[in-house]
Amino acid sequence: MPFWLMYRLADVMCFLMYAVTRYRRRTVAENLRRSFPEKNESERAAVTRRFYRNLADITLETFKTLTIPDTELRQRVRILNPEVCLQYLNAGQSVVVMTSHLGNWEWLLAGNALQLGYDVDAVYKELTNPQFDAVMRRIRGRFGPYPVEMRQVARELVKRKQVTRIIAMVADQTPFPEHAYWTDFLHQNTPFFTGAAGIARRTGYPVLYAGMRRVRRGHYETWFEPLAEPSYAENDANHIIETYVRRIEADIRRYPDQWLWSHRRWKHRRE
Repeated sequence: MPFWLMYRLADVMCFLMYAVTRYRRRTVAENLRRSFPEKNESERAAVTRRFYRNLADITLETFKTLTIPDTELRQRVRILNPEVCLQYLNAGQSVVVMTSHLGNWEWLLAGNALQLGYDVDAVYKELTNPQFDAVMRRIRGRFGPYPVEMRQVARELVKRKQVTRIIAMVADQTPFPEHAYWTDFLHQNTPFFTGAAGIARRTGYPVLYAGMRRVRRGHYETWFEPLAEPSYAENDANHIIETYVRRIEADIRRYPDQWLWSHRRWKHRRE
């Protein structure tokens, strides 16, 4: 399917999700209301409409990953400062990269793996539907990333410790609250996974943040920012996560329609 036709289909999909099926409209509205109390109803409604267009686009773009030529993907995902990550990799130093559900995170993975030229261990959470999980593994592995299920991370750290690589984690998912790091995020007490910080402390790898934004339809920019460097002290795990949270919060405020508001991010409450 050519891109022009795919985005026409995305327009139809956006209308169906937003106006007909009203896919998770209540969740989106509640998330935006709590996250942006300073915005009025009209402003939040405008973010909502743009969010559903973004959701339709990235859904079809994700499946387009199965057939998109590598030359096309290079043009559509531009890395602004690859040297920030390559300075470590070229020296034989693996890195931990933390990112979020902002922009198109599947193209972020594919674009960086394709252009940086190093192995990428893509940590993911297994989906409940085995057929769909298999499709997503194909999508995530097409341009070279090595999908690693969350429960297998410790084993793969040992197995692949001699490989200079990126360990990539979309770290703004919802963890079990009793094992989480809690902090204020978008005006709400929010749990975060501690896995990325734990990997960094265990391995002594530097930690980078990978940001992403949509420049125009079907075209994205991504960049790297340093979060932490070894050697790590006992309390540095919380510091790493806190620094990451502040980074993604700033980007979400800057590009509010590009984050995944349909995700039930605040379904847990701290006791």
